[in-house]
Amino acid sequence: MSKNHLTNKTQLKYTGQHFEGFEHEKPYMTFLGYDCTSWYTIWVDYLGKIMFVTVNDVELAA
Repeated sequence: MSKNHLTNKTQLKYTGQHFEGFEHEKPYMTFLGYDCTSWYTIWVDYLGKIMFVTVNDVELAA
């Protein structure tokens, strides 16, 4: 996925390895922005929690 695909509030589907608090039936996140260190990690809102994930662990929600 290119950085041009992600804009504020883009809906994403998490496809990466499950983490503590991840709910399999609710894989959707909202893009908030890029991490200041690279284009590889992004900030997302997942069920009201602000966290960062890698771009490779998400895809655009259909």
